[in-house]
Amino acid sequence: MAHTGKQRSLSVVIGKTVAGENQAGYPKTYYGRNEFTHNSVTYPVIDTLKMATMPIDDYTARLAAFKAYIESQEAGLVIADVVTETAYRENLTACPIN
Repeated sequence: MAHTGKQRSLSVVIGKTVAGENQAGYPKTYYGRNEFTHNSVTYPVIDTLKMATMPIDDYTARLAAFKAYIESQEAGLVIADVVTETAYRENLTACPIN
């Protein structure tokens, strides 16, 4: 496997507070490597190696579906409005180019 310098993620932590108080059941973590269904498409469980080596088009399609899935589970959430880290980013320490 060639390292490209790009790191991928498929996990999201959702926190919910009301008047500064954490709500029951939160924070909640969603893992996009687990199986999920969105728009009648079931995305199977994948391991970290599969996530790291899948073609970028497959990864970005799964990432988009995963974000939409989470938004369907968390009423009113728009991930693009609250994201704090990028799911696909350069990280030459964890993923040195070779």
